[in-house]
Amino acid sequence: MITALLFVITLVFTLLIWFFLFPVRLLRNPNVSLEILEPPDVYVYSFVLHIHTQFSHDSLGKPEDIERALDLCGINFAIVTDHENDLVGRFSSDRILAGREVKVREGDLLEFGDLKVIAHPFSEKYTWKGRKDSGYLLEIVDLKDEVLRYKVKLFLFLLTALLLYPFLRRRVLKHLVKVLEVEKVALRYLREGWNCPVVGGLDHHVKVYITDASKRILIPDYTHSFSLMRNLVMTPCEVKSARDLPKAIKEGRILVSFSEKAPLVWREGRNIKVYSPYANTLTVLLSERGVEAEVLGPNSVLESRGGRYMVVGYTYILKLWNILFGLRPLFLALPAEERDEGKTPS
Repeated sequence: MITALLFVITLVFTLLIWFFLFPVRLLRNPNVSLEILEPPDVYVYSFVLHIHTQFSHDSLGKPEDIERALDLCGINFAIVTDHENDLVGRFSSDRILAGREVKVREGDLLEFGDLKVIAHPFSEKYTWKGRKDSGYLLEIVDLKDEVLRYKVKLFLFLLTALLLYPFLRRRVLKHLVKVLEVEKVALRYLREGWNCPVVGGLDHHVKVYITDASKRILIPDYTHSFSLMRNLVMTPCEVKSARDLPKAIKEGRILVSFSEKAPLVWREGRNIKVYSPYANTLTVLLSERGVEAEVLGPNSVLESRGGRYMVVGYTYILKLWNILFGLRPLFLALPAEERDEGKTPS
């Protein structure tokens, strides 16, 4: 009996340690930045993309549920892409832009306004067979696909989350992004020759919907994925409704954020600048070769030497020597090329 109790206690303690202090990262040659940066003078709006409602054959959510989730998560706009139709536009407000998810010969596309986004690009089921250039945007992170890709880590997370949920409630779900391996996605983008602006998509389907006069239960709830990932668009233009989003996306720059607080990444000449709302921030500069630089601090200036780069940010809980504990993805960004430095920062 005592042996069994000790085993249970040890197991629970191990899971708790894993939940809060993993993943762990050993820094190779980190720099510490003491820069104080002023964010650029642009408009910044948040939006979520690749959402399904009752107008898709495999989802049950309603437009008013999306409106509620936007309010609860502090997000400006949503782009709904139901399968093969945009009927949601007839029943929603100007905070929701109606698009479509369509199958074409080359693969899956999300269409809204005059923009087309390559969906599920790194999924074996939806492999893209067309061009990889700037005629399209790329859904570099499909949240559903990426979470399900790492099944062992997902199982351990869910097991621990069940133990902690009575104490932390919904806050426990924010740790789910630790399952994602954002750098692998970024390196795959660079090494496979993609040349598209990037966005993040949720691929959210509501599978269970229970309602009565006073309460609605959605599984999964829109608030779950909305709180895990959103896009930030930095634009010189004011966006008054979701109908203005396509223009803002084309003229501005996108950052995929895994935080409710807004990090920003932009370029000034050869320098890539990063502003983070968190003191414990790690910024990683990636090229096709791998990691080019690791910088600790909420404000970083990264020097580019030509070529293509991606920037990935993390927050962490604890630093011991050059080891970081409890890393959680913060953002993923594709900086503008130097020839684009006169445009809105990325």
